[in-house]
Amino acid sequence: MMNHTERRRLFVAAAITIVAIPVLMISGRSDDEGDDGGVVSTAPTTSEPGPAEPAFLPPADSSPAPEIITVNVPAPPSGTVISGIASFIRWPETLGLRPCATPNALIGSIITVTNLNNGRSIECNNVSIERLPGEAIIIIHTDVFLELADLVDAPIPVQIAF
Repeated sequence: MMNHTERRRLFVAAAITIVAIPVLMISGRSDDEGDDGGVVSTAPTTSEPGPAEPAFLPPADSSPAPEIITVNVPAPPSGTVISGIASFIRWPETLGLRPCATPNALIGSIITVTNLNNGRSIECNNVSIERLPGEAIIIIHTDVFLELADLVDAPIPVQIAF
């Protein structure tokens, strides 16, 4: 149940609304009966309705498309052996591969990595040819790296062959 103050507020809000709505409607309406102010009225022109031109298409006389440019990039050396430092990273999904990454071999190459400290060797699939941070020549998936050395030993000296 509403008390006296709430009823009074409701009554005041209703009274203001009842007065304000007609005032706004009258003030917002254009006055057709009043003075034209020297403006000559003209009949509206009719135009044939039709589809509008798309705003996102370029003009028809635009320049021709650029030509495809062929860039020759030498393939990385194959059948080579490179020595350097290896580290590890955990790839979220390996999809059954034994992933590693080196810019020295083609993507999809099988790379043989040999730990020069203990002689252990593994094979992995090159999944990236991006530049590696630091002095590392190869980054190996964590689970595969564990077959070469403990994670605390990283980075380790290795020899890669592909």
